[in-house]
Amino acid sequence: MTRMKLLLAVAALWAFAGASQATTYYVDAAGGSDTNDGLTQGTAWKTVAKVNGATFAAGDQILFKRGGVWSESLVPPSSGASGNPIIFDAYGTGEAPTLTGYVSLPASSWTWDSGNVWKTTITSNSFNYVLFGWIGSNGSVGSVWGTKFTTGKSALVAPYQFYFASNVLYVYSPTASNPATYYGSMAAMLMTNGQLLYINGKSWLQIQHFKLTYFDTYGVRIGGASDHITIANVYSDGMIPAGTTPHGFYVSASPAPTDMKFYNVDAHRNYNGFRFDGSASGIVVRNCRAYGNRNHGLEDNTGGGVNFDYCHFYGNGLAVVISTDTAGGVAGANNVPQYTAPQAVEFQKYPARITLTEDDPGLIDAGAYVDSFLPQFDQRGLQPSIAIVTGYDLSNQMIPKFQEWINAGRDVNSHSWSHQYFQQPSALTIRYTGTGTAATMSIAGNVLTTAVTGGPGGENIGLDLTNASYNTLSKLVATISGRSGYTATQVAGAQGAAHTIGLADVTGQDIKGGTGYTAQFQESRLEPDEMSTSKAWMNANLTGLPATRAYVYPGGQQDTSTQGYAAAAGYAGARGAFTMDLGTKDVYARGVNIQNITSFGVNPSLMGLTQAQMDARIATLVWKSSVWGAPYGVFWHLNELSATDVGNLLDALIGHGATVMTNTQLVNWLAGQSETGTTTYYVAAATGAEADLRPTQSSPVVNAGADLGAGYAFDLEGVDQRVFGSGWEMGAYAYMGQATFVVVVD
Repeated sequence: MTRMKLLLAVAALWAFAGASQATTYYVDAAGGSDTNDGLTQGTAWKTVAKVNGATFAAGDQILFKRGGVWSESLVPPSSGASGNPIIFDAYGTGEAPTLTGYVSLPASSWTWDSGNVWKTTITSNSFNYVLFGWIGSNGSVGSVWGTKFTTGKSALVAPYQFYFASNVLYVYSPTASNPATYYGSMAAMLMTNGQLLYINGKSWLQIQHFKLTYFDTYGVRIGGASDHITIANVYSDGMIPAGTTPHGFYVSASPAPTDMKFYNVDAHRNYNGFRFDGSASGIVVRNCRAYGNRNHGLEDNTGGGVNFDYCHFYGNGLAVVISTDTAGGVAGANNVPQYTAPQAVEFQKYPARITLTEDDPGLIDAGAYVDSFLPQFDQRGLQPSIAIVTGYDLSNQMIPKFQEWINAGRDVNSHSWSHQYFQQPSALTIRYTGTGTAATMSIAGNVLTTAVTGGPGGENIGLDLTNASYNTLSKLVATISGRSGYTATQVAGAQGAAHTIGLADVTGQDIKGGTGYTAQFQESRLEPDEMSTSKAWMNANLTGLPATRAYVYPGGQQDTSTQGYAAAAGYAGARGAFTMDLGTKDVYARGVNIQNITSFGVNPSLMGLTQAQMDARIATLVWKSSVWGAPYGVFWHLNELSATDVGNLLDALIGHGATVMTNTQLVNWLAGQSETGTTTYYVAAATGAEADLRPTQSSPVVNAGADLGAGYAFDLEGVDQRVFGSGWEMGAYAYMGQATFVVVVD
């Protein structure tokens, strides 16, 4: 049986007993005209706008021609009725009708403006994203997301920069040549803060066989007083790393909906694949897939109004080592188990660059522990990074061991001077216990003073905090405690080696009453000192250090200020916090913050695992990095991983195609990429094949879905689920073998 014979007329699937007076309308992006009546394929309408401006009756069908592409938003203008919904669907053969924010900008669309700036007219109120092509020196091609400027076209001084105002897009072209020629390709992303399919205050609708791509806010959005909606065989892939959006499918309707169905749909590469807000009941997500969404595959904030079954969620949660596939919702039967690889056609847009670091030698004696797992690296021809703390007596004692590691080719990085967290700022508590009637303390200009009233002479203190006798927290505590009439206590968690010049200025704080006063560290004083002092110590005591230096934030404690401090201290880059910069941005094609490489601790997510469990979790991490292009730093501490665990970790990374690097190697590689116009953000092109997340024969979704009935049996491309295999697939595509698929480039 040929595929053509399997493609049945969609209209026949939607014959309802009460719809005898229904009308069918046709929309054809290539051959239609909005001056037509739309009642036959030969007199089809052309635009989505024409559909949005029409009025439809219960039972009407609006069919979009397969192979058509519309850079418009579909907003159904009418509601159907119980048992007689309005249908939006496809007709013809080939690729599903595509709604997209992607608008190609060919060479013919550009004119020269001035200098290196070119311009083109775009009919849009605003947009935030331009996708630039990239041509490597070796002829390889890829793409990167541009940097938007809002201050005017004069700000455009480097590649991949653009400015948009009054329907005119301005871009920088380095050679003053046509930008489409220089970059190889260019496209604007419309639909800013909008949606490709918006159901607002409408009910009794059925929507099938649409492909939604390149949107920065919503693929499908359902709001207002909407209910009784069925969406089936739809593919929603945002692709744009737009902060905490886009959402593939988003529902926030009021009053609370009671009947919404999502059948055989795909939600990939969004922020959330599915997100449900407000109140709801009776929402069913069945036979669905959600891969590689930066936050969750499915997020239900309705308090349990969403039920999902026969679904596969994988590789969601870009900023965490484990997968955050679902949050909320009621899990039914037959969902594919977590960490089960999807076996998609193609996902490796980027190499997965991952570093491995053991933290804290010098703060603790971890020499023997580190030596115990180094053979695991050597056997595989790899090198670890080792992040050392430099401000303790133990640090000095370990200088020979640090040097031994460096001589053996290990990457030894600064992990601060004292390991003091600025986000845990309490340092020491000072209390006056003498006979005076009052006492206050002040810190100003690195000088700590006290003023006692009514006490014996000589009790006032004046200490220069730069003096070596009390320039660390432990020394200052001992000095004050040794003075008559005073007590000083180091706060639990504060680090004794932290320099006292990091204490915040205060004036006239009461230290006589109650429990005294607790002095605080000030980030802008503490952090520059921690970084610069550690670097100076390493320079003075170790040889063979790399020309470019990487910093490793203790405890992952960093923010935009510390990133600037690290750069000012001469660190080329830093392994950063436990979440991505601003939670969302660190993907290669948007620009990776080289002073905030995302960090993942093995504790507890990768501890105590079998070899198979380690392999499955690392496979997911590599998959996420490959899809989006996000460099990761994995770290651990004393005894958190055994030598066998380290070997299993390395084997999993190698087996799944990761590029294992040291922190310094990764920083150097990032710094060698195209600069986006700041001192910290660098972009790297997506040079691999475009991700193709359709299932292969070995995918766990093949023949694992539920039979949803004849009305939903035709997949996104018109293939009858009932003909191939022993069961239905999860997701919008029925498996037929890759050779039958046609890849359509938007």
